Amino acid sequence: MVGEIVRVRFAPSPTGWLHAGNIKIALLNYLFARKFGGKLILRIDDTDLERSTKESENQILEDLKWLGIKYDEFYRQSERINKYQKIFNKLKDEGRVYPCYETKEELALKRKTQTMSGIPPVYDRSALKLTDEQRKILEDNGQKPYWRFKLNDDSVSEWQDLVHGKIQIPLNTVSDPVIVKPDGGFVYTFASVVDDADIGITHIIRGDDHVTNTATQIDIFNAVCGKSPNFAHVPLMSTIDGQEVSKRIGSPFSIINMRKDGILPEAIIDVLATIGTSENIDYHDTIESLIEKFDFKKISLSSPKFNIEDVKATSKKILAEKKFEQIKDELRSVLSEYHDISDEKIKIFWETVKDNVNKISDASYWYDVLFKNIPTNSEKIDLHFLEQMAQTLQKSANFDAWIADLKAISGKKGRDLFHPIRIALTNLENGPELKKIVHLLGYENIKKRIQERIEKLK
Repeated sequence: MVGEIVRVRFAPSPTGWLHAGNIKIALLNYLFARKFGGKLILRIDDTDLERSTKESENQILEDLKWLGIKYDEFYRQSERINKYQKIFNKLKDEGRVYPCYETKEELALKRKTQTMSGIPPVYDRSALKLTDEQRKILEDNGQKPYWRFKLNDDSVSEWQDLVHGKIQIPLNTVSDPVIVKPDGGFVYTFASVVDDADIGITHIIRGDDHVTNTATQIDIFNAVCGKSPNFAHVPLMSTIDGQEVSKRIGSPFSIINMRKDGILPEAIIDVLATIGTSENIDYHDTIESLIEKFDFKKISLSSPKFNIEDVKATSKKILAEKKFEQIKDELRSVLSEYHDISDEKIKIFWETVKDNVNKISDASYWYDVLFKNIPTNSEKIDLHFLEQMAQTLQKSANFDAWIADLKAISGKKGRDLFHPIRIALTNLENGPELKKIVHLLGYENIKKRIQERIEKLK
């Protein structure tokens, strides 16, 4: 990268929610740009006016901010139509674009016929054979033209891909790409090239489903500005159970839904930066360490498997290691109905339950268990043992002393000793460390819960 200022872009379309696959690409662009002191450009590809929404665009901006993926410049394609029109007119004057009139049904029939005849389904350029009079008749009959870019089919599109190595695609094996729709709207294939050339993009990092698209775009780049950027095509991500990673509102892989599910942004970043590489997931990673580790040579050519459970597990580990000061405000928000809790008490509470929560919102459940509504449980505790619990409990509520005395007087040990205490105090089979629970509850609360058990049994 010596002598070159790296400029990369993330170009989502605002037609739904960002999902894990989108963010994988955004993150790779971000890490690459930061590693080489470059810039990340965010471009909203909203040329599809029917499907693009302001709501989706706002959510894209919110998701990137929440994840900590910072961009340096911002563009919207809908505000750049004049630039596309100018370049289109130039290519038209040069004879590099031509109007076509076939319907979707006619094109589908052509492809089917070619395939059945053993011919590659490449557009046959029959529109170039139309005379001016024939085109006029079609248009007078209401047939609106769409426009194709005429590829230099005598050449081979070739580039040194940063992930796959050398790639070569003969241009006579692909169809001339459509660049303008019948309604006059510019297609992504063309608009993206004009933007990338105009904005000065040096590297395009995207999914390997764009490889064939890249072959045609390189030829468009050459026609527009005489050179093309560098390319890196990364394998598309799939899920371990075959689910689609999509933009659907209900998708568990959308960023908005992972956020609602309480998953931490650091966990999403850690997992997405690591899967599909030779690195192991390490929840101690910071964004700075991920930048330092980034290298295209570490990316595998096989499709990475995204497991939402890995993200949740990583999120849980990160949350458990957070200091009280880091989550105090959010924790207070979760426990807003208990507004009279002191910082000291809420800190002790957090240290008690943090290893038993998957997300901060789980804290409200444990606060209810420990200070409000003990869950119902049909498991019975021996009355005599309950009385021994009450008898040996000291006002200091010293756990070690209480257990020693209770063990001596009852003769119980192991599960027979500890399990009934947990049931008496929480009515739950599992939970935070018993010693921490005793310290948190204190003498009066413990005595009250044991006494209530005794009264019910009597």
